[in-house]
Amino acid sequence: MGGRFAVLVAAAVSTAVAFAGVLLVRAEQGAGAPEALQATDVQVGTASSSQLGPLEDPPDPSALPALGLQFHGTWTHYDASERDEVLDRIERSGARWVRLDVGWAMLQPRPGALDEGWAVPLLDEVMDQLRERDLKVLVMFWLTPTWASSEPDAFTAQYTSPDDPADYAAALGRVAQRWGDVVDAYEVWNEPNLEVFYHGTDPETYADLLCATYPVVRREDPDARVVFGGLMYNDDDWLQRAYDAGAGGCFDVMSVHSYQAPADAPPSVVDDGEVWNLRNLDEVRDTMVENGDRLPVWITEFGWSVHDNDSETEPWRRGVDEPTQARYAAEALTLLAKEFPYVKAAFWYKDAINDESTDLHQEGYAMLDEERRPREVWHVFRDLYGVSR
Repeated sequence: MGGRFAVLVAAAVSTAVAFAGVLLVRAEQGAGAPEALQATDVQVGTASSSQLGPLEDPPDPSALPALGLQFHGTWTHYDASERDEVLDRIERSGARWVRLDVGWAMLQPRPGALDEGWAVPLLDEVMDQLRERDLKVLVMFWLTPTWASSEPDAFTAQYTSPDDPADYAAALGRVAQRWGDVVDAYEVWNEPNLEVFYHGTDPETYADLLCATYPVVRREDPDARVVFGGLMYNDDDWLQRAYDAGAGGCFDVMSVHSYQAPADAPPSVVDDGEVWNLRNLDEVRDTMVENGDRLPVWITEFGWSVHDNDSETEPWRRGVDEPTQARYAAEALTLLAKEFPYVKAAFWYKDAINDESTDLHQEGYAMLDEERRPREVWHVFRDLYGVSR
């Protein structure tokens, strides 16, 4: 098995964002293992810059994993015209997938019917915009409403597994029933191995949620795929515990979030046995095979953030410059094609800079700037995937 999965939130930084109309405080995940990643392990100064030349021997576009983009289409900083603009850019980047985060708490704030006053019309509008495009859709469904949790604090309840997994399964089943003509895959939660997003990070609780949901989604949308909630980093140890808890047979696609740590490390860095290394993907694959699974793997989040660093920048929040971001993106996708053929899709985090946010690290990942203009990484995607200009 892979290396230790040390405490990931030792120095989590909270940032207020409007998530589908519900004010959340998103704790930015970090590889915060003090004993594993010290500030002295990385350079102090401006964002790192790549001095490498053009990629040698780029793979045929058909050999690359399908490109996807995280699309925050239900977030309130977009209006309909801005969503259209972002989707146009995504489609022209060479991407074939979007990952749309949908909040259960937004969609069903009370037991029973979905919120037809605001949430359903919003999601109808977003789905209509997606329906017009040649893009496949992965819905990531999470955030527990207060009525479905015995957790007394409303904010904490969102990041807690529901008391009855059948409530979550029924809600996602209704999503599949209403929008299944647009949606191609459903991801069950986000980073369930990370405390800030899934309190308790209990693989047994998550396996119950996943296995309650799988038959419901397959019944409502038989052609769609159910995706294991993207694990923060390539956390093979947590995955094995989920298998031990009965998760096998309850998903069609395995997913991980293959960020590097330190966060400005290149994708090609030698695997040191830690989960925050891209090359630790093989440990995830080995765990799957040992448990009888040869299902595809999707990386449902990856990327590098553009911003300067200083002496106070934590290793897991380090930035790079724009050329390096673009270069690392191309290197990562090329590496996946050549050495990890079981990775069938990779979703860049994220779509565009949210000009209402003050978190430079969070916004630095974006493919588009605050005016929704392409950054260098957008052009690299087009070149790599053979999109004609």
